[in-house]
Amino acid sequence: MRKKILLNIISLIVLIVMIMLTLTILSLNVLPSKYLMLFIGAEIIFYLVALVFYNLKHWVFITLGVLFYIISVSGNLFGYYYLSKTNKYLEENFAVDSYEITTKYVVVANINDSANNIKEIKKENKINYYKYGRSISKALKTLGNYNYVETDKGIDALNDVTTNNNYFLVAKASYDYLLESTNLIVKDNYKIIYEFDVLEKVKKNTNVPDSYNIYINGLDYTGIMRDYNLIATINTKTRKVVLTSIPRDFYIDVPAYNMKDTLMCMGSLDAEVSKEALEKLFNTKIDYTINFNTNSLVSIVDTIGGVEFCSKYDFYTTHDLNLGSYSDKGEKLHVTKECRTYNGLETLAIARQRMGLPGRDRARQENCRQILINIVKKLASTTTLKNYDNVLKSFDGLYTTDMNKTVISNLIKIGIDDMNFDIIEQSVDGVDGIGIGHLGTQESWIMTPDMNIVNNASKKINEVLKEKK
Repeated sequence: MRKKILLNIISLIVLIVMIMLTLTILSLNVLPSKYLMLFIGAEIIFYLVALVFYNLKHWVFITLGVLFYIISVSGNLFGYYYLSKTNKYLEENFAVDSYEITTKYVVVANINDSANNIKEIKKENKINYYKYGRSISKALKTLGNYNYVETDKGIDALNDVTTNNNYFLVAKASYDYLLESTNLIVKDNYKIIYEFDVLEKVKKNTNVPDSYNIYINGLDYTGIMRDYNLIATINTKTRKVVLTSIPRDFYIDVPAYNMKDTLMCMGSLDAEVSKEALEKLFNTKIDYTINFNTNSLVSIVDTIGGVEFCSKYDFYTTHDLNLGSYSDKGEKLHVTKECRTYNGLETLAIARQRMGLPGRDRARQENCRQILINIVKKLASTTTLKNYDNVLKSFDGLYTTDMNKTVISNLIKIGIDDMNFDIIEQSVDGVDGIGIGHLGTQESWIMTPDMNIVNNASKKINEVLKEKK
């Protein structure tokens, strides 16, 4: 009698653990149908065999039955732990239908102005506002009822502050960029008399197409300059991926404000501005965007135990091994002409490097593409399981994206079904020169696109998007 009760309890525990894991797998929806059926079939067979063995009278079979139960419970609990962690992460970061972006705005005044806070500004005083800031209409409403004048020229608005004692409403990232990137103004002539945040909810793209483009970009530690730009074209039916790198100095039409500028300079504006500019350049639709904070690269690389990088050249990095600046006073990294594993700070130094490399930013884009691919490969390896909790935590602050959970789940499912993706790497190029950049403020280093190369890259992108299995 006791044996039968014990058997029922053990069998129930095994069954509950099996059901927990199966429900988690179904919720994740990352297992291809053939593997899902195989898994469920194996679970049932394993459970029934253990049950039969446990009910036989001979001690050998009873021992085997107990051993089968122990293996089943251990394996299912192991799988449940990791899959539930993964499911929770995907639910929290991708299952929501929108994500929030906070933009800090500032009101700028003449350093000698008597007003030291927003309440001291008279309603009739003119406040110029920069029309290209994210959620600018919400910022105007938040600030209140003043005499607003729209402008698309930040330098003119700043000059108006010093010459006419008017005021300037602008996103702080754009203000910092204008102060630091141009020699046309003296930053000591200005003061910030008010700061406030504007929260914008951005709706996610809920489409789940068979093929799509992802704009992947990386901001530097200042959160202003968009140093890394790549379009990932993925066809889930043909298992083809095209990775198209675009130099940060590419001087292209910007539909949002009817002028030309570099991708780097557009970093102080919304990522949507850069996305629209690239859509026009490549004559394609970009479905999703991933905005990376490159400083967080250090955390994730260290968490996964470093990442391999194969250098074509032997060089010392221009910048030293530090996180929050472009200092060149400290210890430099010696990168040798070979494949080596580098830690987080070392990988960041390599990703930043362009000076002294053949092709400058062209070489950097190629290096960043290699680093990105190798990080993905390392994350997909079994070594990640050893430090899984910390790996998930290292993603905090790494990126924002409008990709939804179904797209992510489908991509993982396809990877499990067939890891042999055909990856095509390409880069666009152009002619180096000088043009009016930095949000239209001054002459700067630019790269005029070679449209033959751009058109060939565009053709490849659109070919892969339209291919059928």
